[in-house]
Amino acid sequence: MNNNMKLAMILLVTASIVLAGCTKESSVTNTPSSSQQNSSIPTNTNVNSETSDIGDVSDAGQGDTSQIDVNNIHSLKIKSNAATVTVIGDKQIKQAKWKLSKGNSQGMDTNVTTSIQDGTLQIMLKQKQQKIINTGPLPSLTIHLPYKDFKSLEIDNEFGNISVKSELSVQHLNVSSSAGNITVTDVIGMESSNISTTLGNVVFALPDQSAPLYVNLSTKLGNIDNQVPLKKATNTTTVVSKELHGYVGEAQSESATLNISTQTGEILLKN
Repeated sequence: MNNNMKLAMILLVTASIVLAGCTKESSVTNTPSSSQQNSSIPTNTNVNSETSDIGDVSDAGQGDTSQIDVNNIHSLKIKSNAATVTVIGDKQIKQAKWKLSKGNSQGMDTNVTTSIQDGTLQIMLKQKQQKIINTGPLPSLTIHLPYKDFKSLEIDNEFGNISVKSELSVQHLNVSSSAGNITVTDVIGMESSNISTTLGNVVFALPDQSAPLYVNLSTKLGNIDNQVPLKKATNTTTVVSKELHGYVGEAQSESATLNISTQTGEILLKN
């Protein structure tokens, strides 16, 4: 990504964050539903030839949607340089599905590629800036995953909001953004969860009946709003930075871990 594109993305995402405000849950921008995504753009879908027998990609010719067989998939990596990314767990489906919508944006050339290597499904969204400044909304990438035990789910979105929600079983959850809000609802890594953004807010809603959990929250410039009872809780404030540590449930040396960090933004932890 060239410097002009990075500058344009930073200005766009920063403006959306400022307009949304940095106040707890209300500050996180909601991702449009599929019914609101009216415009699609051409995509490229490629499956690694070494594993093409288990990477059944259909509807690729449609340009905006695709389905992928995940029976032999144990991990997922989702990477985007600029988009609104939504990942939804769904017990009613058998295959992974993704849909791309560009909204009203006319300043970018966007495509999605998929590949399967060593049991890991990779979904990559890449863009080329067609204008120096793009004033339209970011594209939206929505991914539906069937309910199964995944070893890891990794989402890396440079610019734009990320939402992960509902009925997912994953050992390790890693979500990161350079500029954008992150919302995680009713999903947690059974061994570890690492959520981080440089510029943006984080809302994390714990699933019901979660196992014992060690929580580590930190922000360099912002507030921490914890609405979950913590045992052995410790609070640290240094000038503008804040940290909160403690256990959900009984303190155990082998508890799962939840790490949430922001450089500039709010953190809300709730049930």
